[in-house]
Amino acid sequence: MRAAAGCLLGRHDFASFQSKGGRASTVRTLYRCDVAEGGDGSLTVTLEANGFLYNMVRIIVGTLIEVGMGKRRSDDIERILEAADRGQAGPTAPAAGLCLEHVEYDVPNERSVS
Repeated sequence: MRAAAGCLLGRHDFASFQSKGGRASTVRTLYRCDVAEGGDGSLTVTLEANGFLYNMVRIIVGTLIEVGMGKRRSDDIERILEAADRGQAGPTAPAAGLCLEHVEYDVPNERSVS
């Protein structure tokens, strides 16, 4: 799973990892995609990017789980990204346990009002 997560890093077209269209661009940069196992057998997947598409995180997690279960290989990720086809990625993981921890926005420079 960690090797598959590493294949997602960088600037890619994540069209295969969105459940609905509508965005002018599906290109995003994924800065971090870590998979950690808890002592109780739970998994924590941490993602950091310059933006996310609709259900992108849940679809990435569903795909990584399939890799962990042996249903996919880690090198399938490159093929999934290139396909730009939602049908090529894994299932949408349930929202239970999903946690948004931090959001940063670009703030335009304040201008003086004359």
